[in-house]
Amino acid sequence: MEIEEFTALVHITQKLGLISPFVAEEVLAHTRISNSKFIDPKILTEHNYLTDWQISKIVAGDGTMLLFNGYHLLFPIGPGKLGRTYKARKIDTGELVALKVLRKRHANNNVEILKFLRQGEILKDINHPNIVKTLDLFPGTKNIPPYLTLEWMKGGSVYDWLEIKTFLSCPEACLIMEELSKGFLFLQKMGISHGNFSGAKVLLENPAHPKINNFRFGSIFDPLTGQINNQNSLSFDYAGLARHSGESSTPSQSDIFFAGCLFYHLLTGKSLLPGSYQKRKEMYNKNEFKFIFNTEFEKTLPSETLPIIKNMISIDPKSRYSDFLQVQIAVQSIRKKIQAEYGVNPSENGSTIFLVIRNDKKRQLIKAYMQNRGFRILQANNLEQALTVYNREHFKHLIIELDSYLSIKETFSKMIIESELRRRFLHTIFLVGKKKPLHIPARNGNTFIETPIDFSLVMEKIMAHEKS
Repeated sequence: MEIEEFTALVHITQKLGLISPFVAEEVLAHTRISNSKFIDPKILTEHNYLTDWQISKIVAGDGTMLLFNGYHLLFPIGPGKLGRTYKARKIDTGELVALKVLRKRHANNNVEILKFLRQGEILKDINHPNIVKTLDLFPGTKNIPPYLTLEWMKGGSVYDWLEIKTFLSCPEACLIMEELSKGFLFLQKMGISHGNFSGAKVLLENPAHPKINNFRFGSIFDPLTGQINNQNSLSFDYAGLARHSGESSTPSQSDIFFAGCLFYHLLTGKSLLPGSYQKRKEMYNKNEFKFIFNTEFEKTLPSETLPIIKNMISIDPKSRYSDFLQVQIAVQSIRKKIQAEYGVNPSENGSTIFLVIRNDKKRQLIKAYMQNRGFRILQANNLEQALTVYNREHFKHLIIELDSYLSIKETFSKMIIESELRRRFLHTIFLVGKKKPLHIPARNGNTFIETPIDFSLVMEKIMAHEKS
């Protein structure tokens, strides 16, 4: 961008109130001392004065769209069926918020407007650390569409986390479910059901602070009888469950069912229900629930987890937990057992295990099994990378998939020599075929485990070394 264009951009930005006169002058002073005829507008984003989206709107001549009834819109978070959500800043206080604005096409549809405002109505007096707080509810005027202002949560949804991590460790997943259960239990006592729960409705900065969001399909019920006090259309998934289970479950039990589906997804990286709307529609039309189990991954889980999940996702409400207090106690027992059995400190990871396994699937399964018991996992494709890491920070256990000792002889010998003073801390497990390689040097002994891998045997060897 030419300096003249950039100068105009800064002036417009200041006029819109997106930056102060002091900041504008500081930026322009920088351009005046520059010898270049061009300047990259990203200088404004690098100093967090503007976002890329704001710059694109101003350049396109849509700068006034960045001002909305006392808020500066920073960038869109994501589209919804009823509204658009933006990260925004309150102009008078500078507070960051999530701003949900009704789409124009619903402006004259009273049914959709009421549905959009439902979350604000249900949660207007709710204040709980595991529930996204509603800060403001604006019903709309002739010129300003209805909107909701919610507390800003960085970190994204649970699904965003799963896209990066694929699955969470059992201690992490249990911690998330414990905290969510606290939020749901609070709602249950208030006579509120979520009505459309999934991982997309859980926002979190870290596993210890998940928050339930989006109560557009929420319902009000009598906490003592479970009788729904308001007539509200069921969400697509909840309606399918209600038809299949004979509508005999309480609103909270329906929330428990879909919380169980999320719990399984967190632990295995796979959703129990078909991911696409069309496939779930076909399933519900046939009046059935076909779960998609990840049986291979289930073998990596502590044995206590599956019975709890199967209780939560029971189609028959009589077999399902009756409230979230039971869920909270059950999930908490798993985490406490892992802490006690494997010596995991709740505030930090356990001992480090380094994996050198070429096969992606095999590496992922071993990683899951060990993480689910509280161990910290590092991984690399070859032993040289492991050695580089070990020289920087030593780890207790090394697991190597080994076809031939000759392929690692030089590096492994070097590792033993260079770690002479720390050799007592390094425990090496070789995953081998039926024929065990011979003459592998060691100062502290090696462990050989034949394939197919017995996870419990690997854990047994690791725990024996932990206690020695």
